Amino acid sequence: DRLTRCDASQRLKSRYPSHCPKSPRAIHLKFTPESAETREPAGACAGISAVCTACLSTVLLLSIPTSAYSQLAPGQLQPQTQYETADTHCVTPVVPATVDPLTGTELKFTDATATEFFPDDSLQGTVELSADSANNDPEDPQVILLNGTISIRHRDGALTAENAQYDARTNIATVDGDMSYRSAGLEVESSDATLNVARGTFELGESGYELGSGEVVAQGRARRIARDDTGTLRLKDATYTSCPPGDNGWLISADSIKLDTEAGIGTAQDITLRFKDVPIFYSPAFSFPINDQRKTGLLAPRVNQSDETGLEYRQPFYWNIRPDTDATFTLRTMSDRGVQLQSELRHLNRIGLWTLNHEFIDDDSRFIPGENRSFARLRHMGGFSDRWTTSVDLNNVSDKDYFEDLGDTLNIAGVTHLERRADITYTADDYVFRSRFLTYQTVDEEIIPEDRPYRQTPQFTLNYKKYFAEASVNAAVDTEWVFFDRADSVTGSRLDVNPRIEWNRTRTSWYSTLAGGVRYTSYNLNNSVTESRTVPVFSTDVGMFFDRVNNDGSTLTLEPRLFYLFARRTDQDELPVFDTGALDFNFEQLFRENSFSGADRINDANQLSFALSSSMLDAEGRQKFQASIGQTLFFQDRTVQLPDSEVETASSSDIVGELSIAFDKNWSGQSALQWNPNTSTTERSSAELRYRDGRDRLFNIGHRFIRDVGETVNASFAWPIKNNWRVAAGVNYSLDDDLAIESVFGLEYESCCWAFRTAARRFITENGEDTNTPFFFQLVLKGLAPVGQNVTEVLRESVGGYTASEE
Repeated sequence: DRLTRCDASQRLKSRYPSHCPKSPRAIHLKFTPESAETREPAGACAGISAVCTACLSTVLLLSIPTSAYSQLAPGQLQPQTQYETADTHCVTPVVPATVDPLTGTELKFTDATATEFFPDDSLQGTVELSADSANNDPEDPQVILLNGTISIRHRDGALTAENAQYDARTNIATVDGDMSYRSAGLEVESSDATLNVARGTFELGESGYELGSGEVVAQGRARRIARDDTGTLRLKDATYTSCPPGDNGWLISADSIKLDTEAGIGTAQDITLRFKDVPIFYSPAFSFPINDQRKTGLLAPRVNQSDETGLEYRQPFYWNIRPDTDATFTLRTMSDRGVQLQSELRHLNRIGLWTLNHEFIDDDSRFIPGENRSFARLRHMGGFSDRWTTSVDLNNVSDKDYFEDLGDTLNIAGVTHLERRADITYTADDYVFRSRFLTYQTVDEEIIPEDRPYRQTPQFTLNYKKYFAEASVNAAVDTEWVFFDRADSVTGSRLDVNPRIEWNRTRTSWYSTLAGGVRYTSYNLNNSVTESRTVPVFSTDVGMFFDRVNNDGSTLTLEPRLFYLFARRTDQDELPVFDTGALDFNFEQLFRENSFSGADRINDANQLSFALSSSMLDAEGRQKFQASIGQTLFFQDRTVQLPDSEVETASSSDIVGELSIAFDKNWSGQSALQWNPNTSTTERSSAELRYRDGRDRLFNIGHRFIRDVGETVNASFAWPIKNNWRVAAGVNYSLDDDLAIESVFGLEYESCCWAFRTAARRFITENGEDTNTPFFFQLVLKGLAPVGQNVTEVLRESVGGYTASEE
């Protein structure tokens, strides 16, 4: 046998004596044998390849969780046909050869260095093996015995075992005894392994594994794991959980699991889900996807309670219709209202994704008998090319009380108009063109036509912008043509053209901007009246930067700013108001060229705004303090106003200020104030104090006041209590009406492998007299899909800064 001959090369003699004694130091060998299917048996080389095949196959198999949401990329388990492997340390009379006399494969000794980091790119395309000793079986020379501690390393992991053997006639390798494997995020231990190198099949005995995926670490056991000629994997008596050993949080067990890698489908027999040792789900048969393919089947249910609907149970069903089309149907059973069918259909074609949502209830026991109620929404996002994009959002509801009766939150319950919009946009290097059709469904038919929004059928906009770097000039032209339509109202088209040029100069300690433009607007109305307006606009913006570096490394800045605006006074009282409103006055409004939204009104202006800002940065550049204050001086009355508004004659605006401060790494606050110096009264104010201590502890308290509108306070917090419990609550309270507009209370338990959350949310309905209080429940088994309503989203809307522990 070739392994009984000692090589006489000078290199080997210098490292090992001619009699090849056993050394306490393991040696390492790399080689690349031919495919086992096309070559003669290569003795120890093939045996080493077999062990490596077992190692890689074990990794790929045990990285698959036995849950309905596991994934495995297609082709991962294709059999390998070529390896570079490592060698053995011979004992008398076995001597490793530098060239395999049967295959001609060159054998190379290396000193491998173990590593704990995977993937190890230094082992790209290479497998290394080290062993204490290797020799032929005295009773059967075709069997290679690998003795002592065996270590196999490749790019993605490392295997250690004791005592392996390889039969060159059958291509079967056997690891007899304890075996362990490590890779990135995976550790597995098995009592034995047997595999056929030529056929790519294997069997593992009693095995345990630990799999890390993000912050979730899963572990489980299987009595037997096997792979057949087709690549199908079978597990017997398998378990899966993300709880550590000894924790009875939750556990999935199955009598058998079959993983068909070609079809991408897994099936399980006699599957049981236990929570706290109590069976909560059983199925005699269960199938699930094992890769990124979609699969038809039931999804996790949802349970909650509300005053409007009673006790709810929602059971979704997913239908994988075809590769570009799928649907989800949800049966919503409500104890107080009956059964509602919710559906979502998605279709992907060459111009983008289309989503159709529909809800239907034919017999609402708390509504008008015999009247159907429904809601539908069609959405689309896509485009014809990189420059052409499309967007669609169409909505329709059966009655004005639908969202109040069947919605979950105050935002949904307060809807008065539903948008129906379709856009086509073309984006070029210097300009953007958009075509839009926009209409609305008025949910409450009692709203009079004059209070309903106009339909825009259609609207065309063309926005051009070009920067001339050599002259530091920005040139822009914004153009809009739109036709407005509304029942029992003035209708017609509006053309608005706004050419503008802007010159900028920026230096280290100052900047300046000069801008000028003309706003031309014309109307062609249904009463055969044609109106037009031309308003020249000029502005200049100048600012300076001052800073001082303190001895502790912090920096104090001071930034004065002046903004002058002139817009020629033009009579606009005869112009209609289609889509224009007055903007709220705040600090940013000091530097805007128009105090109205929309093109129906352009303010007349001859005014100067001045502001002063200051900030404090610590030595690392973090902002510790920032404050701004400003006011506008008017040199003429403002005669351009919306209908039923008076001319403004004050010589100065309200004083507006903003303040934000970080007291330390946990406490911070911010406030804003709008103060009228003529009446010495506060028009608007807001203040908020926040505490953040990582993710678990947070506290918010705020106050908001708007004259002639109302005064509210809000407070919220999330705080851990004893033994992994955390409580969260929030309230938005109206001081004028002496009632809570919205309040929420939540309670959650969080362990390393599961979590339970519940919340109650109470809010006033649209009429301001009734309230609705839905209750939400959620059970999260980490490593599986959550069951129930997304309580985290409910709490996040009312408790600023709230996050779930696993986020």
